[in-house]
Amino acid sequence: MDKAELRKRYLAKRKQLSPVEINDLNTALVARFAQIKLEGIGVVHVFYPIPGKIEPDSLRIVNYLREEHPGIRLVLPKSNLDMHTLTHILWTEDTPLAMNRWGITEPEQGEAVDPQSIDLVLIPLLAYDTHGNRVGYGKGFYDRFLASCRPGVVKAGISWFPPEELVTDADPFDVPLDLCIHPKRVIYFRRGNLL
Repeated sequence: MDKAELRKRYLAKRKQLSPVEINDLNTALVARFAQIKLEGIGVVHVFYPIPGKIEPDSLRIVNYLREEHPGIRLVLPKSNLDMHTLTHILWTEDTPLAMNRWGITEPEQGEAVDPQSIDLVLIPLLAYDTHGNRVGYGKGFYDRFLASCRPGVVKAGISWFPPEELVTDADPFDVPLDLCIHPKRVIYFRRGNLL
């Protein structure tokens, strides 16, 4: 199935979930994330869920990391909406946050972090396939960002849904996932760089 059809299908699937189902799925995601070994991980890039998109609640994973792995530094992206690029800001509990014109909560200011220093990236996505190809919102922010990271960075998708068989129009410049955190299990696509 192609990306456009997958975007339509998975936006609709999210809207069909009840609040109870969403809560249960988010609880399960944190339990699966807790199974990942984080030895050697010093910097984790996270995303802030967009309310209108009904995204997985990555803030629960952030809370887990802050409680169980306080030595790990968290990084949150700040979008350049005209250039479709991201800068990366160290996210502490004192970092001022604000919503941009696309409804994305991001840092107003803070210490910039070099993408080369990031060890693990948690990636928002709409769909993905059994090969680790991912489908986002189609603007390419994460492809540009991931291309600037060091080769060993671990790229982890977060999804409430199982993988599709194949994204038929994956591009050569699309950066695939190493793993995807799913409510029932962690799905590994590549083990070369993995935790």
